[in-house]
Amino acid sequence: MLLFVAGLPLAAVWAEVEKSVPAADVTGVLKQALKERRVVTFTYHGHSRTAEPHALGKGTEGKPVLLAWQTAGGSQTEPPPGWRVFLLAEITGLTMTEKTFAKPRADYGNHKVGRGLKSVDAEVAAE
Repeated sequence: MLLFVAGLPLAAVWAEVEKSVPAADVTGVLKQALKERRVVTFTYHGHSRTAEPHALGKGTEGKPVLLAWQTAGGSQTEPPPGWRVFLLAEITGLTMTEKTFAKPRADYGNHKVGRGLKSVDAEVAAE
């Protein structure tokens, strides 16, 4: 059964709502997730993702990015788990879950700068 809103399929309306989330809101949610070591879910390049956020910063092109350990979901490159860098402007449907992770990944320090990050503005809380 298809649902319609204002003559448009509900899926199309929801896609537009997800796109309208301001980058500042995404940043705020991610900063809170970093502070509380909370798992996040979101859509990126058409794939649902579940990830442990580790750092916010600037990418190699100076754009705001998230460095995260993706634990589940899809990917255009390789299947999870693994380190990924996500452009904040391309994250939609961001949700901070109730699930937490105990501590930063052991190899986090090796991936902080150099794996798509030029600088770090905020990072996951230490133990």
